[in-house]
Parts: sequence; structure tokens; C-alpha cells
Amino acid sequence: MTLFDKLVNLNKIDDVLDDILTMEKKYYLEQHPYEIYYSEHDKRYRTYLPPQKDGEKRRPITAVTKENLEKKIVAYYKQMEEKPSANTFEKLYPLFLDYKGKETSLANAHKLNWVWETYYKDDDIVKCKLSDITVVMLKSWFLDKISEFELTSRKYKEMKSLMNMLYDFAIESNLISSNVSRMVHGISYKKYAVEHEKAPTEQVYVNDEEENIIKIALKQYEKTGNTAYLGICLNFTLALRVGEVVALKTSDFSETLVHIQRQEIKHYDKLDNGEIVRNGYEVVSHGKTPNADRELFLTRNAKEFLAMIVRANEERNFHSEYLLLDKDGERMHNDAINNVLRRLNRMIKTTQKGNHSIRKTCISNMGESGALSNEEIRTFAGHKDFSTTEKYYMHATTSIENRADAYERAINSKINNVFKRVQNA
Repeated sequence: MTLFDKLVNLNKIDDVLDDILTMEKKYYLEQHPYEIYYSEHDKRYRTYLPPQKDGEKRRPITAVTKENLEKKIVAYYKQMEEKPSANTFEKLYPLFLDYKGKETSLANAHKLNWVWETYYKDDDIVKCKLSDITVVMLKSWFLDKISEFELTSRKYKEMKSLMNMLYDFAIESNLISSNVSRMVHGISYKKYAVEHEKAPTEQVYVNDEEENIIKIALKQYEKTGNTAYLGICLNFTLALRVGEVVALKTSDFSETLVHIQRQEIKHYDKLDNGEIVRNGYEVVSHGKTPNADRELFLTRNAKEFLAMIVRANEERNFHSEYLLLDKDGERMHNDAINNVLRRLNRMIKTTQKGNHSIRKTCISNMGESGALSNEEIRTFAGHKDFSTTEKYYMHATTSIENRADAYERAINSKINNVFKRVQNA
């Protein structure tokens, strides 16, 4: 083939490409719903581009020539076609979960995924177009879920919070402009399942249970050498979260105070397929909340339990920076505390209670003593507001049967002699 023949063929290819571009331009311009007009006022060609998301207004565009304006129109529609469409919650969710893992933590993303798997996955609502879901439709769906899963008010809020966040993410991604989920209000309390409220005896150690469990814990330590038992005794004086207990370092303690400034959390990894899986523990240099960073007073008993733990570590020639160590001298995990506590509960024949019950018992004791202000108790607990401490952490540590005399005095103080007066009348 001569050079001339090649040039002819190239011209033919260019002609074909021009025909394709012309057809493409015609295709997109035929879809365009707005008029292209010339404005004498500013000597420009004008039209509008349709809104990209629900609730938006059309967007005006201009160009000096009609050809340039048509190029802008074609480029817009091509971009919209190439843009990946996450127009349902089912398509949006993987993007959302990946974002949440980066914005917060993989642990939080793992919790959110449990909610998705439990209530949302494969449901018809997640297959609907976001723009088609109305307040009435979503409220009806929520009501169906409340009935199907017999949700309490607390569980419903947990389920709905994920929908709220999905809508927020869709708005931030310029897919929609309003949060339909946050517009759902007015669900009657009668629709929710009744939440079982635990009795104080299920939440704190009552009567002589605290004394008994500490006595047995000390005996078990002498028998086994396991300092997890001493950790439990120490925590009856500190009211720490279990993750805070096992993250204590010897350097946190001074003569009179201990600085709570870190916690153990579960560690998660993200696999190549996007699945988030649990993989051991890690210590992070922050508490559960900003108020969790606090200094606590060491009582006489706290100092004694601390000294016993330090002495045990020294006798075993352990040199870790952490306080509570396992038999190999490695930092103890919260499972070690929880396991021995379950054993102690069985030994004193009480309801199974976790470390949080130790925390609640200590805080309740502080409140019942009347020796400390609300602010001091709030700070000790590591809460932002005393209302949280009072509502969820302060319980009667004496059973109602053992408070009979107090009830008699409180209720009958003014009518104690009424029967004697009636009989003597």
C-alpha cells in the first residue's frame, strides 16, 4: 500500500469518527429537555442543565457560541452516564461502610454492619430508589420492623440511627437533598415492646455480696496467684470500665491518685473482600469519651490492693509497664477479668454480674455515703453529666427486705400510734 492509499484510509477513519461524534451529539441533544436560546441582553447562548439530585433547581449555563453550548450539554450528559449510580441504599451501603471505617473506626463500622445485617439486608426498602422513598413509606416500614422484631424503644433508635446516617451520607454525596428518615416522628410508645428493667439486685452487689466477693477473691488469689482476682478487688475502689482496668500502667499511680487515660478495645481488620473481622485487642491512648480522662483518689484499701499486685509482679520478676499481667508476664486482657468474675459470682451464689456491676456498686456506695458532692461523683465516674450517673449507675445496694426498718420510719413516722389511740378510745 502506497503512502497515498494510507492517507486516504486515514481520512475515511476520520470521517467515520466525525459521523459517530455527530450521532452522539444528536442523541444527547434530543434528550435535553430545555430550550437553547440566544440572549440579546448579553449576546450569549443560554439553556439549563437538569438538577443532579432530588430537590435541587435546574442550573443555567451559557456560551458565546451555540456550538460551545452544545458541547457543554453533551459533556454533562456523558459525565452523568459515566458516574457510578448509587441510587439505592443497597448500592450506597458498601460506600457508606467504607467511609465510616475511615471516619470513625473499624470497630464502629463492625457494629453498624450488625444493624444492617439484622434489619436491612435484602429488604425491599433498600432496593427502592432513594428519590422514591417518602416519609409515609419509611414510617410504615419502621412500624413493620418494630412489630416483626418486637423492638423496644431503645432497639428501635439503634435501628433507625443507621437509616439516619445513610441519608446523611447520601446528602453529603450529592445524591439527594433531604433526610427523609429524620422526618419520621410520632411513633406511639404503645407500639414498642416493653423493656425489661433489671432489679437493683441484678445490677449491683447488694447487702454483704461486695464484702463476700472481695474475701473470696483474696482467697482465690492466695490459692492461684492469679492477679486478676486482685484487679477485681482494686476496681471495687475505682469503678473503672473493664477496658480501663486492664490498660492501667504502674506509671499512672502516684501517692494519692491514679490517672485514667487509656483503654483496651477490640481490634478489627478489613479483609480484601471488604469484610470486617475481629482480631484480638489493642490499647488506645484515649478513653471511651473525653470525660473518661480523669484522676481518681486512692483510698486506703485501693493502695493495699495496688501494693499486692505490684509485689506479685516483682516476685515473679515481671518488668512490664502494665499493672495487671498474666502468668507469662504479658498484659492481661479483659477476658481474664470477666472470667474470674463469673467464677466469683457462682461462688457467692449471686446473679451473674459483669465488671459494670462493680463500677455501679462503687458509684452507688459513693452516692449513699452522702460524703461527696454530685460533681465529685460525676468526675469519678468519668461522665459528662451527673444525670447520666444518677439515672444509670446509682442503685440501692441494700435489698428491700433489709431496709424494712428504714421504710417503717419513713412511711409510718406520723401514724405509728394511730392503732393504739383507736384501741384506747
